[in-house]
Amino acid sequence: MVFLYKSKTPLSIFTLPIVIAIACSTLFFNYSAESVYYFNWQTNWFHNIQQTPWLNFVLAGAIISLNAHQLNNVFNRNTFFSKDSFLPGFIYVTGLITFHMLDFSPLLIGHTFIIGAFAALLQIKRQEPAKNLVFIGSFLIGMTIVFSPMQITLALLPWFSLIIIRPFNWREWIIAIIGIGIPVYFHLTIYFIVTGNWNIESADFVLHQIDLSWTIMDQIKYGFFAFCLIIAIFRYLIIMRNQLVNFKKISQVVLVAGFLSVFSFLIGWYGFNMVYSGFLIPAGIIISVQLLYSDRPTFSSGLVTIWFFAALVGLFI
Repeated sequence: MVFLYKSKTPLSIFTLPIVIAIACSTLFFNYSAESVYYFNWQTNWFHNIQQTPWLNFVLAGAIISLNAHQLNNVFNRNTFFSKDSFLPGFIYVTGLITFHMLDFSPLLIGHTFIIGAFAALLQIKRQEPAKNLVFIGSFLIGMTIVFSPMQITLALLPWFSLIIIRPFNWREWIIAIIGIGIPVYFHLTIYFIVTGNWNIESADFVLHQIDLSWTIMDQIKYGFFAFCLIIAIFRYLIIMRNQLVNFKKISQVVLVAGFLSVFSFLIGWYGFNMVYSGFLIPAGIIISVQLLYSDRPTFSSGLVTIWFFAALVGLFI
């Protein structure tokens, strides 16, 4: 499977949506417990969609395909590798399958905005004005927070990107605040216009012990994912050291984004037994870089292929 997506070919372009459709087909017969999102309006609205299997299938398949395609564009546009590749999108989809994140949800919409923010922030150059890119990236992160408030840790990403890539410019730092604040302000304003109430009701999250009663298949797929990611991070750091300055800088931004997303994941997982999977986006880039630069491509590709099939089997059983 991995070799199919290492390069951008017609086969890789057409088969990735098929893989997504196969995975999302489980929405017709796998009825999970009602999802609870941060805001009550999200829970009510998205629950209605999730209770209509064909609509859930169409919308989920469409947004996952869009996210995978755009992640591939971000990867290729920033030349993380000398040739175009569809691996990041494949890794991202495999991660969603692993964590059963296939329902149409505000979390997936949040991923769309995170990828868009990546596309803007990774285009920042040291010697070029960055106000427009900072505003776009910050605005999209603000939209992410509206749909997935637990990802608020990513609000720090524009400033980390500026610190890593550019000399200090106070205007750009102020613009980042404005960009993040606008969506949050309009979220509150639109809610007031619709309901006549300033208080946006949020879900009643309660701290509780996390459920670790994993099946054997769960242990296999999570184990392979963790193993692949650990190897990839280690290799990514080595590869980064031997590349040009621009590659090093954007790679540092990816690592920071990964760290911030993992922090959100840990809060949601340990605190509320919810999976905030924004970390799958930087993970898709990191694992792809490791696979494309690997000295032992057969071994690395074999691990990811086993992970993919374990995740897919776990989804259907």
